[in-house]
Amino acid sequence: MIIRIFIGGFASLVAGMSYLTGLASLMTGLLIGFGAFSSFFLGLLFALPVESDRRIFPVYERVEAWPYFTVAAILLAMVVILFFYKGRKPDRQAVSACHFKYFLWGIGCYLATLFLSSVYWFPSDEKRIEMAASALTAEVLGGTCFYLAGVTASCVLFYLASRGGTEDKPDLMRRFVLAFFTFFQFDKLPLLVAYLLIYSPETEVIFPNIAGLALASYIPVGCFLLKTTLDAKQPEPGGKIDRF
Repeated sequence: MIIRIFIGGFASLVAGMSYLTGLASLMTGLLIGFGAFSSFFLGLLFALPVESDRRIFPVYERVEAWPYFTVAAILLAMVVILFFYKGRKPDRQAVSACHFKYFLWGIGCYLATLFLSSVYWFPSDEKRIEMAASALTAEVLGGTCFYLAGVTASCVLFYLASRGGTEDKPDLMRRFVLAFFTFFQFDKLPLLVAYLLIYSPETEVIFPNIAGLALASYIPVGCFLLKTTLDAKQPEPGGKIDRF
């Protein structure tokens, strides 16, 4: 357990430092590529025959695999755009208190979305006994839709926070926001949520169909990483910065 925590912490540190040191394109490509690989892997699991005695990641229900392959294809397209599209010149804004407000609101929205949605994802024993299966599924679906909307709103706030800069370092907030986002593994939460909805031995409740919708939250996360990285790739010549 300690070794896993150490490896996870080291990976977070490497990702954060990569953005701080200017390796944004490489790290964004790896993170979005990891999401594409994970989505493809989950889709492959559901494409294979259902086996009750499967030792690696058992799947007990027959589920359509195309939502997972679709997410993988979209994320893979983002990786291609990252390395072959130069992007447009971003608006230059002087870093101000508004950018930090957006940043704090993004953190709060992301965490609140995760914890509030978990109330619907992991029902209590009493609720699982009293509620019908259809009602329980509808509740989990509502929580997942709320999670998807919350993640999208958080990514918008993080992007607005990343637009601040100075004369000497026009990508100051971009590096800081991206480093924070990846250091605390915010980009991995869509995969974690999808995993818990597919296979949750603690609650003995699985929603593999809804997990595909939860995994789709990788798309706004990928768009945020892609757009922010493309903005950082643009050289910023010296000149006057528009006041925010």
